[in-house]
Amino acid sequence: MLVKQTHTLDVPGARLHYQVRGQGPALLLIPGSNGDADLFDAVADLLAPRYTVISYDRRGFSRSTLNGSFDNSAWDETHVNDARRLLRAVAGGPAYVFGSSAGAVIGLALISESPGLVTRLIAHEPPLAEVLADAARWRAFFQEVYDTYRRDGAEPAMRMFMTGIGLNALQRPAAIDPELIRRLSVNIGFFLDHEVRQAPGYRPDLAALDAQRARIVPIGGRDSRQHFPYRPILALADRWGTPVTDFPGDHTGYWSQPGEFAAALIDVLTRPTT
Repeated sequence: MLVKQTHTLDVPGARLHYQVRGQGPALLLIPGSNGDADLFDAVADLLAPRYTVISYDRRGFSRSTLNGSFDNSAWDETHVNDARRLLRAVAGGPAYVFGSSAGAVIGLALISESPGLVTRLIAHEPPLAEVLADAARWRAFFQEVYDTYRRDGAEPAMRMFMTGIGLNALQRPAAIDPELIRRLSVNIGFFLDHEVRQAPGYRPDLAALDAQRARIVPIGGRDSRQHFPYRPILALADRWGTPVTDFPGDHTGYWSQPGEFAAALIDVLTRPTT
């Protein structure tokens, strides 16, 4: 069935909302700090004739509700465990994984810790400040965003955040579901409380990633080369002696340019492993 089917999965501390459509090899889409599966709707529909596409709202975002508190000190472990559980419950084993932004951080943690569950990882602009030479500057910046949120509220904090990383003019599709925008607005508080420092502050196991580099495709947005989220994937690609593959659009090109983005994604998913 190519029609999107909606399900829930009970996991420790949360109930995950996930969607499945398509046929063929399993492909897990991990969203960024917007956290919502529906941002992938258009691109997932285009991928569905070739792949069984699994998308989900990450824990605490949109329709994936918490059952208790969220432990910020276990940010990566919690989200990686959720991805593992989805792969085992829905894919039944190894799958292709695409992660964007914080979702790419989770994807990198997943392949470094559970390489047997990932056939190939497409890592799109992970905000890994800790792999940069000026990591201390970015650590201080994200802490300042959080402090601004606690002192002055979400709106000034998000202005500081988006301007500071260069994403204050993100491209958007022509038509947007107002219910999706409502959910994304609600998600801002959870992002600022539980992710604005944690995702860029994650310190990857570089030796483990080096061992899997042949199965990791580093990608960035063609229109976001000058922005902060592009720099970490460029640093990783340089470490591995491989180029960054530029995809259509900016940091959310999968949303604003789904047709071109889906074609580019199919291309890298079907490349021979070197």
